[in-house]
Amino acid sequence: MKNALLLLSACLGLTVTTPPAPARAQSRPAAPEAAETGEAPVFPSPAGVYAVVSNTALSAAKPSPEGLVAVRVLRAPAGSNDFKEVGQVRQAGSLAEFRQQAGPGVLEQIRQTHQLASDDAAWAYLQAHPSLDDYGFLGLSLSFRVALGTAFLDADAVKAKPGTRFAYRLVPEYATGRAPSGAGATTRFPEATVAVGQRSALPRPRARRATGRDSAVVVRWVAPAARANTPLITLFGRVWRQGPGEKTFSVVADQILATRDERGRDDSVRFTFQQRVEPEALYRYYIEPLDFVGNPGPVSDTAYVLSVSPSRMPAVSRVNARDTTDGIALSWPALPAKPYLLGIEVQRSRDTRGNYVRLDTIPASAAGYLDTRLLPNVTYHYRLRTLLRGGLRAPEAATGAAFASHQGGEGRSSAPLAPVQLTAEPEGRGVRLRWQPAGPDLNHEAYFVYRGTSDQDSMVVVSPALRGGTLTFLDTTARNGRRQYVYAVQDVNKNLQASPFSDHAAAQPNIPMAVAAPLGLSGYSDGAATRLSWDDVQRRDPAVVGYRVYRRPAAAATPAPKPAPAPIPRKGAPSKSTAAPAVAAAPGFVLLADDLRAPAYEDATMRPGQAYQYAVSALDAQGTESALSPVATPTVFASTSTAAVPPSQLNARAVPKGLEVSWSHPAVLPGRGYALYRRTREQPEPQRLATLPATATRYLDATARPQVLYIYSVAVLTPAQEGPRTSEISARR
Repeated sequence: MKNALLLLSACLGLTVTTPPAPARAQSRPAAPEAAETGEAPVFPSPAGVYAVVSNTALSAAKPSPEGLVAVRVLRAPAGSNDFKEVGQVRQAGSLAEFRQQAGPGVLEQIRQTHQLASDDAAWAYLQAHPSLDDYGFLGLSLSFRVALGTAFLDADAVKAKPGTRFAYRLVPEYATGRAPSGAGATTRFPEATVAVGQRSALPRPRARRATGRDSAVVVRWVAPAARANTPLITLFGRVWRQGPGEKTFSVVADQILATRDERGRDDSVRFTFQQRVEPEALYRYYIEPLDFVGNPGPVSDTAYVLSVSPSRMPAVSRVNARDTTDGIALSWPALPAKPYLLGIEVQRSRDTRGNYVRLDTIPASAAGYLDTRLLPNVTYHYRLRTLLRGGLRAPEAATGAAFASHQGGEGRSSAPLAPVQLTAEPEGRGVRLRWQPAGPDLNHEAYFVYRGTSDQDSMVVVSPALRGGTLTFLDTTARNGRRQYVYAVQDVNKNLQASPFSDHAAAQPNIPMAVAAPLGLSGYSDGAATRLSWDDVQRRDPAVVGYRVYRRPAAAATPAPKPAPAPIPRKGAPSKSTAAPAVAAAPGFVLLADDLRAPAYEDATMRPGQAYQYAVSALDAQGTESALSPVATPTVFASTSTAAVPPSQLNARAVPKGLEVSWSHPAVLPGRGYALYRRTREQPEPQRLATLPATATRYLDATARPQVLYIYSVAVLTPAQEGPRTSEISARR
């Protein structure tokens, strides 16, 4: 405290008009020449701008030996000479004024310190003792100095925009109205220009030491001393803390006093903060330095401290080391479950005197470790140290130790056992794998997940090295929602020996896939019903399991949209697609039939005399719906001519022995059969190729020549006539 007051007095004890002091007593720059030619002692702060001019109260009732009773404080915008008075440095004129300026509790503190009976007695003491030296720590309070009459606060300045600059001028006031003879009356006054709302350029503190006990912590910071020619020294510190479960830092000490080394060993300032806290908890602290008027400087680094006594710190003990065929096995009693324990650091050395190096870091719950990286016939020494959260370590005295010599040839272990209980199930847009180890294995290093498309397919690695106790993996690279993937897991030990594959597990990801739209929709109406048929999409897309039929009145027809995939969820299917129904792409359509298994449908709900348009979509096993087929408007036949209606579907494809032509049965089987026609591109009219029975739906054209394009059509033969031919299709052998 004494050092802090002396340092502050040496920097701030400027009086405006004081006779020159002898050279041996220059603890305060007090000569009028210095005051007249130097800058005014004004300092910006978060509360405003302070003018600190004296260590002795200035009072009209009791002038100083030089007759000084006050100092007028004038202010002007920087660069302007328009100075206006904003106040005076003078002692409070009454007890009530002093109480208002000094703040609550100051009079009570003076009464207790000097054993005074009342506030009036304290006020009398203030009148009789104008020097700050009589008030100890209280002399560091700026509000007390303002009330005592050694400083003035311009509180209005803080209302200006940060960075605003003001010029201040200090004008002394004397009891006689002018400076006494010999005091060196002048026409020049001390002036200074300051900027408000800025941080102080104080040196940044550094955390030096943090110690904890079962219910208390002590943190120490050290900062370089400020320059000797500036009064803005580091005088206080504001301490911030973040405790367990707290998301942000909060202030726990608004002002702690900075101290200096009384023995003069260095030129640093120190902060010491101690606090009672919850036992066995991790705390974080940093400090914000403050100058004597309260301006904050750059904050310190963060100090981590654990409220546990070293003697109570959980430590690895009773470590046992034994040589095995696989390596040196370490074992110890498991540590208690503490939230601040992060892990165990395994250190090893071949020298009994030290030179330990970090071998591995394992979980704090571990109770054993197998070292396989060994040379034969060498003695190894081990240390196990507890690691704490916040980058802390247990004390050196709390470190377990053991040693053993390995005799096992090359020190290699046998291959690990395959993992067991592997399961696979869809999760989101991926596949979640879970498994269990075959048994405890201190030599375990990592697991790897493999994937294929069948039990016989070659497997590839799809996971990184899953180290530690990881027993699950989410595969997000399986992107085909129609494929069932097969998985296996492999264990690898620290010697890079791999186990056999685990038993396989299979799963199919829930990823909607585009479904092929039906083509070739056609049909006819005989007035009683409309009979539709289309190509069987299952031949092109094996995932298709059904169809939907849509209908709209022909009057609502609009230009048919281009087919585009628009997957939707099928009712009751596991897919969670939220895509719009395929019918949304073609206005006016309503669902007529759902869950059809065959590529045909008979609509008997039509109104007499009403023409309709139809469209069809396909559904896959996951409930995803395709886009609509091209719109079809069935031809209306007279009921007497339905027997001559041609087949609605005609297909042709190349096979090893020629070209195969196939068709669908019409609604009414022909009485005599079918006439199959063929032509080439050069032939304008087709020629009958074959006459087939009514039960036929397929014909092999073995006479087709390679690389020749053939065009086919089919007509129905009734007892009375040959009906119209189908639309032509082409194929090349």
